Amino acid sequence: MITKTKILLVEDNQNLSENVKEMLIIQGYEVCGILDKAEEACTKIEAVLPDLILMDIQLKGKKNGIDLAEELRQTIDVPIVFLTSSSGKDIVKKVNHIRPDGFITKPFTSESIITSIELALQTFRQSNEKASKMIGSPDKLDSEIFIRENGWLKKIMVNDIEWIKADGSYTHIYVMGRQYTLRNTVKEVILKLPENQFVRIHKSYIVNMKKVDALSSSAVKIEETEIPVGRNYYHKLLQNINKLSN
Repeated sequence: MITKTKILLVEDNQNLSENVKEMLIIQGYEVCGILDKAEEACTKIEAVLPDLILMDIQLKGKKNGIDLAEELRQTIDVPIVFLTSSSGKDIVKKVNHIRPDGFITKPFTSESIITSIELALQTFRQSNEKASKMIGSPDKLDSEIFIRENGWLKKIMVNDIEWIKADGSYTHIYVMGRQYTLRNTVKEVILKLPENQFVRIHKSYIVNMKKVDALSSSAVKIEETEIPVGRNYYHKLLQNINKLSN
């Protein structure tokens, strides 16, 4: 079964958003949502986890598209392509710090919007591939990984990772109170981490054994967060606790 690319549209012009939706569906994309305001959009976007976001810079409400993009860059790793009626150096300066994955200037054609989407997706995939390759030599594998954030490849110390949550084709990594959302499966992520340190305790959760403060047959505790332990994983969890305590 071929999985369609999920596009989320943030646009407050209803006629335009419906036209873009129809255009994308005809081209074989899945439109997983249309939002017309920035307020509370982060929560909705994280729930549907799109492959790409088309976002108008000017939106109704107190926040504009730039404000929303800034928030999203802190929580989810997803390409953002801006829709704008403006062009030139001034608009580039306004959004340069966000490092958007593309611009589409209104009015646009079906060909121009599809080209911008495909270029953004290709660049994003290549960037993620570079992140995987930049992990370094086997000696570095146990110490650091690189995560794409705000258009940069940010170094994360492996020992600082607290736990990892699988979410379909996405993976959420929790590091020192922050959440990073990656467009990688948990299987891809776990291959980059030391096997004896990161242990699956549930079909959806992997924990850093060095961060576990307490455990029971049903949960482990990392600081104030309780993470469920699956019945089939408890025995292996105990084995790893014994390894660390020997």
